[in-house]
Amino acid sequence: MNAGQVCLAIKRLYVHQDIYEEVCDRLAALAIDAVVDDGLKQAAQIGPLQNRMQFEKVKGFLADAHAAGNVIAGGKAIDRPGYFIEPTIVRDVTDGDRIVDIEQFGPILPIIKFSDPEDALARANASPLGLGGSVWSKDVHRATDLAGRMDVGMAWVNKHLDFGPGIPFGGAKQSGIGMELGDAGLAEFTQLSVLNIAL
Repeated sequence: MNAGQVCLAIKRLYVHQDIYEEVCDRLAALAIDAVVDDGLKQAAQIGPLQNRMQFEKVKGFLADAHAAGNVIAGGKAIDRPGYFIEPTIVRDVTDGDRIVDIEQFGPILPIIKFSDPEDALARANASPLGLGGSVWSKDVHRATDLAGRMDVGMAWVNKHLDFGPGIPFGGAKQSGIGMELGDAGLAEFTQLSVLNIAL
């Protein structure tokens, strides 16, 4: 429903070369089948962008996507009232492409191929942003190791966007300072006062 307009939405996806084709095909099929409509309608799965300025920005990213890679689903604005964009899947892009390096805040997902998980981790950590990320794998122990080394405020293994009010939430790098939720988040609303006495 959010059309990629949440801070913790997956902005890019690194996929191992052994499953790259399958993942691209499956995500493209999901994007093509997604129901794009008014968010107040029961059947809607993807709603509109929030405002015209963001709509124009995302259309610019769509142009970049067509130039930088292979758009395998979506790729254009929908001709109807409102700021609707087709869910877009872009493959065969890499770090250095604008569609990969800049957060879109729209329904666009670039899929980047990798062969070495350590290289994928380094590439993900090279981003100046670090709010959240997830690692997906059949090998939960390996995924947990990689997720623990992500330079992000919150990392998940085999899930994404799962947190509750008791779990602290905050970013790393340019994704902000401080925490929300949990004891650490409550501490943000307190003022530490130091009393220093000479006896």
